[in-house]
Formats: sequence, structure tokens, C-alpha cells
Amino acid sequence: MTSSKELVESALRREEVERIPFCPPFQGYWALNLAGVSVIDSIKNPKMAAEAQFKVVEPCCMDAVEIMWDWLLPAEAMGCGVNIPEHGTIPTLTHIVDEPGMLDKLEIPEINDFYRFAGAKSTASAIAEKLRKERFLMCSILSPFTLSGELRGVEQLMMDCLMEEEFVHNLINKSLEILTVFVEDMITWDTDAVIICDPTASGDLISAPDYANFSASSMKALGNIVRKGGKTHINHICGDTSDRLDIVADTGCAAFSVDYQVNIKNAVSSMSDRMAIIGNLDPAGILYCGTPEDVRVNTQTLLEAGGKKGYLLGSGCDIPVGTAYENVLAMSKVFMNF
Repeated sequence: MTSSKELVESALRREEVERIPFCPPFQGYWALNLAGVSVIDSIKNPKMAAEAQFKVVEPCCMDAVEIMWDWLLPAEAMGCGVNIPEHGTIPTLTHIVDEPGMLDKLEIPEINDFYRFAGAKSTASAIAEKLRKERFLMCSILSPFTLSGELRGVEQLMMDCLMEEEFVHNLINKSLEILTVFVEDMITWDTDAVIICDPTASGDLISAPDYANFSASSMKALGNIVRKGGKTHINHICGDTSDRLDIVADTGCAAFSVDYQVNIKNAVSSMSDRMAIIGNLDPAGILYCGTPEDVRVNTQTLLEAGGKKGYLLGSGCDIPVGTAYENVLAMSKVFMNF
């Protein structure tokens, strides 16, 4: 019998599969909240964080599992101020690049001494020890363009893209240098893939030409490190990215996780010879706010649109913290019988 891991690997190779696999792709923070584990406790107690994931993987029939979800941690490691919430992603509050001269002053810390990275690494190891043979394991990290926005401030970065193009490229190169250190460590972990997350390159923020100009090449460079390490390179961008699918494929990723605004049928068919597509149940409108029946109906529609070649079912982004367990379970009732 084909394992979940083998099923995902076949789908990523765009082969015909017996069942469309479920690749959440971001369940980490949702599972912590469901188990009543706070973010800070998950960092301090990797075993507790891992146990929270184990509670949902089997009953929700997750074929792929996010084992590292603290994707924004490089920002604090570099000196940005953060606020650690009780639950959910840790947001960046203060930025450290006020002007171009600051770039030369940025120093990359010893990452294994950074508390969030050390906690994430231990958690990933604990999850992999139990699930590595049967499930496809994934680590999430931000892209160089998105890290640039964390270091500089997203609004200011958008202005810089219009007025200070050379500076933006220098900032992205510095961000790539920083992230290379993190990713070179992550590819030594017992993981199958690294998901490079680029929400700041959303179609709601920058155009397709600007994505090609500012973000794509650095995503490709970071992805090259992932691939050279023998891991699968996956990209994720929030918002409507229908106008940049070819550009994303040019980065060399095996799969692209798309948000709910993207037409799955069109994406899968147009990229059938280039990359697999993951997605894209509406995270807020259906998963969080909908009923189990809403989830079942929309999941069925996605499965019919995506088909059994080059498509993996998932949420359009993070499974929102606070989403009813019954709603995620409802997805499995559909795809396991499709």
C-alpha cells in the first residue's frame, strides 16, 4: 500500500496518483492552539509542541506535515523587535534598517544559540523521529524579499521599490545572505522539503513585473540551496498570483502553494509540465468561518478541479488559529473517499 509520503512525492513529480494527497500546508500554529499550547511554551518545550502536532496528523489524515512553523524567526534573530502572542505567528514590531548605511552593520548571529531556532530545531527532530517514514515533512521559512520587508518595514519597502531600486536589491542580497545561513542548517534536518514563504510578494502588494524584478531571483537562489541539499523546494505566496505562475515556476520549485483567489483548474492545467500546485481552500471564509458542510462542498469542488495529477489539496494559507477541529476533519472525509 502506498504511504502518505510516497503519495505526496508522486504528486510533486506530477504523476497520476490513486488519491489526491492532503498537504495542509501550514498546520503548526493551529495545532498548538487546538492543544492549548501557547507559543512561548512551544518554544521552551519542544516535546509539548511535537505532541500537539501528533494529535491532529492521524485523525485529519495529513499526508504532509509542517515540522517547523516559526517562519519569521530570522527577523528577531537579526535584532527586530517582536511581540510573542499567546497563539499564532510571531509578528515583527520594530525594524532595524533605517537607511542604506545600516546594511554593512548587520551581523548574522550564531543561529543555534537563538532561542526560537533552537526550539524549532528540537521540535522538528522530535516530530521527524516519529513521522519521517510515513509522512512527507516540511519546514517553513520566509523569502529574502519578505525578510527585507521585516528588516525595513513593509510599507517603506514598497516605497523603496518605486524610488530606491538599487538599495532594494542590496537589501534583498543581504537578506539572502542571512537566510542562506538558516537554510543551510535546515537542510541537514530530517525533513523532506523547505517551503519558502513570500507573502510580501503578494499580488495585492506588487505587480508580476515587480515580482520578477525584486523577488524571483532570490527565491531561486535560496531554492537552489534547498535542492542541492537533497530537499524539495516549495514556494508559497499569498493573494492572487494568477499573473505570475510562470515566473514562480522559473524559480525551479517542485510545487507552488497558492491562496484561495487562484483558480485551481487553470493553475494545474497551465503548469502541468512545470510544477505541482498546492491549495487552496479559503482559509478565513470557509475553513474558519464556514460549517463542516461548507468545507465538504468546497473541498469536493477543489478535488474535481485539481484532479489526480500535479495537484495536492490544502488550505490557501495557514489553517487559521481557532479553526474548528471538525472543519479540518471534514476535509478528510471528502478527499479520503474521492
